[in-house]
Formats: sequence, structure tokens, C-alpha cells
Amino acid sequence: MILKSYLVENNIDILEKRLVLFYGENIGLIEDIKHLIINKHNKSEILRFTQDDILKDIKNFENEITNISLFEQNKVFFINDVNDKILNVISEINIENKSLSFFLFAKILDKKSKLRNFFEKSTKADVVGCYQDNEISLKKIIIKKLQGYKGITQEIINNMIDNCSNDRAKLNNELDKIKCYFINKTIN
Repeated sequence: MILKSYLVENNIDILEKRLVLFYGENIGLIEDIKHLIINKHNKSEILRFTQDDILKDIKNFENEITNISLFEQNKVFFINDVNDKILNVISEINIENKSLSFFLFAKILDKKSKLRNFFEKSTKADVVGCYQDNEISLKKIIIKKLQGYKGITQEIINNMIDNCSNDRAKLNNELDKIKCYFINKTIN
């Protein structure tokens, strides 16, 4: 199923499938979604792989899937930097096992991408396109993250948006700096 990124960002529980592909140019949004997934699965074992790690040693990846943990009930797999080369491995995964979840993260994927087409047509997987933010979405992020701060003006918000060049990762960095420097929650 194809899902909109803003819906996933507002409600991570909308991800009902255990096999999900995130792709796009908005690295900051992808990082925010990763944090939401980690918070949702805080009692699960989280395993991180890159596509190259898996393709170099497929047996290790298969062993991680089949091994049962004595301490955690569920396993969450983060697979970064994926492209069409991993499609054969992904299509072989048994997603019927309710204790396993797979989240794949890719850069920009063309409409002709075999991996993207596989996820878009699959009834057992979700796909989320993470496209560039606009000024309105960035403004909402600023207002939400700086809620409770005094002295925030439209001029400050506009300067922050201009300084980050519509890049959410840069904006998050700037917001973290503000939270560190203005501990008393008053911006002057």
C-alpha cells in the first residue's frame, strides 16, 4: 500500500505491514520516521544493516532472521541504502512471522525501479515516499518543537526557514541548538 509521509509522521501506527520501504530525498524526514519507529518498538531488538552488508553475507542475514532471541520477543530490521540489487533477498523474506519487522530506507527511486514497483504492487508491504518539505510543513515543525518558548516571532520563523534552505535535517539541527541555548524558554 502506498502511504503519504505526513500521515505516517503524524501516526506511526498507520504502518500495519511488517515490510515497509521509505524512499526519497528528504533525509531529515526519514531520520524522524526512524526515531518514531524506534520509539514504537522500544521493547524489540533493533538490528541495523546496509544493503552491502546483506549482499556480502546473505547467510548472516538469514541467520539473524531465523534466530530466536531469549530476551526480546520481536526483531526490527533497519536496512539502509537499498536499491534494486536487494530485491531478490527481500522477495524471499517470510513476512508471515509476526515477531519480525523490516524497514528499508533508500535514496531517490525512479518510477521504473523494480524495488519501488515491488512494494507499490504488493499487498503485504507498505511504501512511503519522503519528498522535500515546503515552507508550510517546516513552519509547522518549528511551531511544534518550540511550543512553550516565548519570543518566537514570524520573523524568527522565516529566518530559520531561509537558513535551512527547506532542508529538514538542517532545521532539526538549528532547533536543537535553540533548545540548548535558550534553556529558560525565552528567545530574545
